[in-house]
Amino acid sequence: MQSLGERLQEARQRLGVTVREAADVTKIRGDFLQAMEANQFESIPLADVYKRGFVKIYAKYLRLDEEKAVADFNTHHSVRAARRPLDLGPDAEDAEAAPLPGGLRKDTLVWTVIGVAFAGLLLWVLLS
Repeated sequence: MQSLGERLQEARQRLGVTVREAADVTKIRGDFLQAMEANQFESIPLADVYKRGFVKIYAKYLRLDEEKAVADFNTHHSVRAARRPLDLGPDAEDAEAAPLPGGLRKDTLVWTVIGVAFAGLLLWVLLS
């Protein structure tokens, strides 16, 4: 069975399109397209959500089933992710309530920033 990258490369070649032409049309960097075709998704220094989007865009451009391509990416990625240890630490569930350096909690900091922004906006409206 062909890998996702092999199918992408074969489809591109079948259309008679170069990587550079595909990059120009899809607006995905050529080195990213080459990494995708080589099944080296881990070499793309972006979050998985972007990689999934690239797979979908590229598959659509190549006239492949984009949902199957994304599913294949997820399968490929989940195999690699299963081999990596996941260390969330003991307080992973309470990350929002964990104090930051200086004793300030994350949620308190967020509400403080929102309050200051709102006060600034209100002051700007009243003085305009």
